[in-house]
Amino acid sequence: MSFLTTIILTLIIILILKNIKNIISWYKARQRKFELGEKIPGPKRIPIIGNANLFQGNIEDIVRRIQEEDNIGIKNGDSLRRFWMGDDLVVQGLTAEARKIIFDSSVEIRKGFIYKFLVKWLGYGLITSDGDKWRGRRKMLTPTFHFNMLKKYFDSFNNESKIMMTHFQKYCDKDIEVEVYPFAKRAALDMICDTAMGVKVNAQDNHDHEYIKAVGRINALTSMFFKNIFYRFEPFYYIFGRGFERDRILKTLTKFTSNVVKEKIDEFRRNNGVIKEETFLSHLLELRAENSLSDEDIREEVETFMFAGHDTTSSLHAFLWWSLACHPEIQNRVYDEIYDIFGNDDRDVKPEDLNKLKYTEMVIKETLRMFPTIPFIVRRLINEVEVCGYTLPKETNFNFPIIIANYNETVFPDPYKFDPDRFLPENVAKRNAYDFTPFSAGPRNCIGQKFALNEVKVVLCWMLRKFKLNAKRPFEEVKGIAEVTYCPKEGPYLIFTSRKDTCK
Repeated sequence: MSFLTTIILTLIIILILKNIKNIISWYKARQRKFELGEKIPGPKRIPIIGNANLFQGNIEDIVRRIQEEDNIGIKNGDSLRRFWMGDDLVVQGLTAEARKIIFDSSVEIRKGFIYKFLVKWLGYGLITSDGDKWRGRRKMLTPTFHFNMLKKYFDSFNNESKIMMTHFQKYCDKDIEVEVYPFAKRAALDMICDTAMGVKVNAQDNHDHEYIKAVGRINALTSMFFKNIFYRFEPFYYIFGRGFERDRILKTLTKFTSNVVKEKIDEFRRNNGVIKEETFLSHLLELRAENSLSDEDIREEVETFMFAGHDTTSSLHAFLWWSLACHPEIQNRVYDEIYDIFGNDDRDVKPEDLNKLKYTEMVIKETLRMFPTIPFIVRRLINEVEVCGYTLPKETNFNFPIIIANYNETVFPDPYKFDPDRFLPENVAKRNAYDFTPFSAGPRNCIGQKFALNEVKVVLCWMLRKFKLNAKRPFEEVKGIAEVTYCPKEGPYLIFTSRKDTCK
């Protein structure tokens, strides 16, 4: 044996001995994870890959296979369904009782492994952070979503809605099918930039906006990352080319948000620390001046809210309009409710108007049931947790598959029928509160849900006062695709006809 070989072997032995406690601890934790995980009902585990075979192919097939597995559990009366992604344990919460235990916890607030991919983009902002950092940020940012702040955003909601209506007006009474989702994305981006950042980007006048295209692609890459267990090793991700593509897209995304932040920082300096309008970003800059936030902290939160504030909301806009176009009797009821408030007046929508939209609220909820803008909610457990008679080991990815749970026919009979009456008070009272949680639940519920619903209702008031929405295609034709968010795979395509003398 050569001297060099002896040295190398000696170093290896020293490293092993030095880390022997960590190695033993890792091995014991791994064995306990398998021991506890295999007690939970689920498909048979294949050595090395686990059940990763179920997660191959296009996302629609993956959701269908997982739904079939979950339905086996539901029929058996199980509260949980277990899957293995390699060595990663994924447990689906099939019942409201199981989900409540995790989502009500003030300790189990750590996001699941899928969010790891987003850290390269969003950093450790409100969506991706956990522990004390998340608690501090949540407390710090909550005031920007209080009622008095939300009222200030209505001017922007109204103005951007009017701009959108002028674009749709070009197609009115011409029997032309219009793909409306891109319009929704551009309008939602304008609204989040104007209201939350105090910056106008005029995306509605740019039909080829780089930021919107980049967000769409990063969503698709995240879906690929989730499906392929080898992509979780950074070198493999670059070997197969996705890492380089991701880096190019991230440059586009960060350039856009950096310009938004720079514009407000320059204004902040010019005005000696004073910004005219009070916004989400102005609040962050004030905290920066107090040394409560760094420049990187601000970047994280701006990236987070730019993404979350336009991507999910634009999907809800598009799915809602499609649902109304395909169900004219429901559209008429919503229009009647709006007409009772506004009559023939083309005035702006006010905060107090939205409180009167009771049936409209039911329609929006049914849209969120059939087309949940957040398809999955995942927590990575910090501790062992007892859930419905099973012990979930540390590092379990506890998943609430909203896109599957919302079609559970034991909770929602005839689930493929669009029926807003499911959300009549007497019907809601029959269900567990955790049967329907479109904005998550517990301490990590969506901080911007009221903002999103206000925006959607204001736009809808303008839309239905101006146009009747029609569809040539069947309701079932429009499918969603489950990536980071749930968005239309294609379409939807609407036909606009005049409701009054509005199309000229």
